[in-house]
Amino acid sequence: MNFHSSSFLYFQVIDLEEENDTGTTECLTVESSCYRNYTQLFEPIVIDDEDPTPNEAKAEPPEEPVDTNLQAHEIIANLALELDHKKVSRFNISKSAVWDGAVRGFGRSTYSDNYDMFIKFNDDAGSFEDGLDTGGPRREFLTLLMGSLRNRPIFDGPPESRYLVYNSRAARQDEYFLAGKMIAVSIVHGGPAPHFLSKNLVNHITGNQSFSATVEDVQDEEITKVLHQVLKAESEESLHNLILQNSTIFQTAGCLRNVKPCEKQAFVEE
Repeated sequence: MNFHSSSFLYFQVIDLEEENDTGTTECLTVESSCYRNYTQLFEPIVIDDEDPTPNEAKAEPPEEPVDTNLQAHEIIANLALELDHKKVSRFNISKSAVWDGAVRGFGRSTYSDNYDMFIKFNDDAGSFEDGLDTGGPRREFLTLLMGSLRNRPIFDGPPESRYLVYNSRAARQDEYFLAGKMIAVSIVHGGPAPHFLSKNLVNHITGNQSFSATVEDVQDEEITKVLHQVLKAESEESLHNLILQNSTIFQTAGCLRNVKPCEKQAFVEE
């Protein structure tokens, strides 16, 4: 019985009581009792803070402060200490399809970031190479994996200074998260770092605010051309028209606005 139906019965009994019906009065007593019992279920439970029970009087031990100023190498060292060398995540890798093998390996339900990696290479015919993984095959796999990651469509730019770019298919396949996992696993498990990333991107990932990109770092030829034109604009009118003609580019970048000639350098840097 919900609150509204209980209230309706209660007031209905009151109306009948006014007719001085003895049986109805008895009904009123029963219904009133039921209604009181019902509403008592929703009464708040009040605990007096000034008179705690013995169990409540025990103070909780203070939480240990978390160091938020750790450097990147300290974080890596701490993660490496958590590896369980008694358990392994297995990877069956073909050197001609390292990326596909890695995706399968990382996607297995038995995979764990905290387990050692056990790598078995096979040739194109499908037969496994002999040899026990004592660290060499793992480092070779991670080196090949970082080389394969360099050429994925989520990166663009010079081979040794690549930036992240948007790719809709890669986003649907969660490749950005997977790339981050692969990089972290490689570093923690003793493999190479992604030396192909631009210094600016690495600074951003590690929380360093320094950023020193130039127009030449932009790989899109159309955008590069427009940015050079903005820098060469001699009048406020020509600068205004140039920005309007290419408003889609600047709107996508989130910096579409009126710009004065003295602000064009800062505008291009943004």
